[in-house]
Order: sequence, then structure tokens, then C-alpha cells
Amino acid sequence: MLIPTALLAFFGLRAVQSEKAILENNIRRVYESMADVVEDQIKDALAEKPKVFLKDPSKVETVLIEQASLFHYQVKVLDRYGKPLGGKPSPELGAPVLRQELKNLPYTIAVYEKYPVLVKGLELRKSRLASYVAMIFLSALFVLGGSFFTLGVLSREWRLTELKSEFVASLSHDLRRPLTSIRMFSEMLKNGSVLSEEKKSQYYNIISSESEQLTSLANNILDFARIERGRKQYEFKSEDVTKLIRDTVERFKTSVAHEDCRISLNMDPDIPLLRVDAEAISQALTNLMTNAVNYSPVEKDIKVNVLKKPHAVVIEVADRGLGISQKEQKKIFEKFYRVAQKETDVEGSGLGLTIVKHAAKAHHGKVLVESQLGQGSKFSLVLPVAH
Repeated sequence: MLIPTALLAFFGLRAVQSEKAILENNIRRVYESMADVVEDQIKDALAEKPKVFLKDPSKVETVLIEQASLFHYQVKVLDRYGKPLGGKPSPELGAPVLRQELKNLPYTIAVYEKYPVLVKGLELRKSRLASYVAMIFLSALFVLGGSFFTLGVLSREWRLTELKSEFVASLSHDLRRPLTSIRMFSEMLKNGSVLSEEKKSQYYNIISSESEQLTSLANNILDFARIERGRKQYEFKSEDVTKLIRDTVERFKTSVAHEDCRISLNMDPDIPLLRVDAEAISQALTNLMTNAVNYSPVEKDIKVNVLKKPHAVVIEVADRGLGISQKEQKKIFEKFYRVAQKETDVEGSGLGLTIVKHAAKAHHGKVLVESQLGQGSKFSLVLPVAH
């Protein structure tokens, strides 16, 4: 009986080691991409300066600080003595996880850890696995039942590892693509190569849209980190839900103005005031509309309905897109899970619906899905009316 126990322990540890290698490799790719983006920005910014400017270290350091601020506090530039320019980073970040020397300059780009939830989650699962292995050895008489239990846990953990690996890999692409677009169109506008006012307006809209996507991605990741650590807090106030939803829909329309997308809003009369966290409800609605647009590759016809029910207010987001199979519907609210579709290359972190579900639960409500393949989907955010 000890032989199968030893085999389970061996394969369990190998699974954790493999998971750690995959996560570290993908996270390092993200950090290297960020360092490369900052280095390119610095190179372009200094190339435009006169030689006199480059001889003044204080002016050069001002440019370095400005370009490193692209990633807020996560990227710093260090001088030759290892001192961060522009002030020390937050003590919570610890030591840099990546250092990259600047070419032809006595400075170093330092990248700090921003997603500690991934690493902490890995350490937590390692400790859990150690506990499971110890239980198996102590329960040798029940090795058969313990084996099935452990295999089930490892299977779920391995699936979660694959989802996280896909998340980290897609995050690198999702960061680089909008940053590249913003940089390209801003350079064209800056150089004066665009003369048509219509083109200028189009490029400004694209820059604004890409910025909105980056902001939405950052908000989802930060909220998920708070949820995972149990630190997500909601501020409940009596809110005019109709105004909140109308403003959210209008902002979203602006962010997708460059796409061929139709978004209609229909609301029942006399919608009551609700005690909600306005930011959380707005973010949840934005995530639902984003999914509706992303998974409607042909006919982007999105309908937002606000319905008054006897004891609840229901916010519906319906599309005529690809639809979701019954099997997938059971998984879409899991963290990092993304529906695989051959018809479209959908970007995203796989956290949007997880955050929607958590927000609904925090409001003592629920989120429902109705969908059929090829016929679109309808998500309903149900918010109870307090009496």
C-alpha cells in the first residue's frame, strides 16, 4: 500500500514543480515585455532631444522617470548606485523581480511584482498538497479512497494551472497590443503627419478606446486580487439605478465608437432606488457588455434591459453572438476560465464574469445566463429590492 502512496506523492510534487515552472516562465515574459516597452519609449524620447539636453543628467533622469511612469509604480529606473529615480517604490513590492540594463546609459530598468496573488496562491496550494500527502501516509489503510480523493484534487489544481498559464500569457499580449496602438497613433498625431480632421478624430477615439481597455483590464485584475485576499470592500449607498446604468452605457458606447456596434437601452418606468455600490454595479455591467461585444463577431447588436420585478431589479445584457453551450455555462464564472471559440480570437483576462458573480453575491443577488450556440446569450444581474 505504501507503493501507490509514494507514487501519488511523487506525481503530486512533480505537478506542483511543473506548475511553478510554467507560472514563473510566463510571468517573466510579462515583465520582460514591460521592460522592453519602457526601454523603447526612453530610446524614442531621448532621440528627439538635442545633444546639449543629453549632457544634463538631471534632465535625462526626468525623461527616464516620465517614461517609467507608463506602468505606474511597477516599473522604476535605478541609477548606477541602485537608487530608484523619482522616489522609492512601495514597501509592499519588495525587491525588483527583473533588472534590465539600459543600453548606452548608466541606468537599470527594475520591474516589481504586481500580481502577488498568483505566487501566494501557488505557495498555498503547495502547502495544501503537503497536507494531502501527509494524510495519505497516515491513512495507509484507506489508501484506495485517499488515492481517488488526491487524484481529484490534483486534477482540479492542474486545470487551474493551465487556466492561470493562459491568463498570464494572454495578459502579456493584452498589455502590449493597446500600448502599441496608443504609441503608434499618438506619434502620428504628434508628428503632424495626419492632416485630415476626420482622421485625427478617428485616431483620438482609438487612443481613448485602448486606454479604456487598459483601465478596465487593470481594474478587473486589482479587484480580483482584493477578492482573493478577502479585502474587497463595498460602499453601499442609496442610488438612482436608472441614472447609473444610463451613464455606464453611454461611457461604454463611447469606448466602442470606432466599432460597428449597436447598443440599445430599454428601462421600465418607476425603477426604485437601490442600496448598492455604484462602482461595482457599473463595473459588472461594463464586463457583461464587453463580453457581449467580444463574442458577437458578425452582428454586434447588444440590448440592455432594466426590468422592474416585484422584489428585485433585473439588469439584462443580451446579444446575438456565438452563444455558449450548456457544458460551458457551468464553467464561465470560474476564475481565469475563457470560452474557447474558433470563430473569433477574443482577448481578456478570464476574470470579468468572476467579478460579476462576486458583485451580485455581495448585493445578496445573483447572475443568471441563458444561451444557445449560434443564437446569442443573455446575462441577467438580479438585485433585490430592500424593504
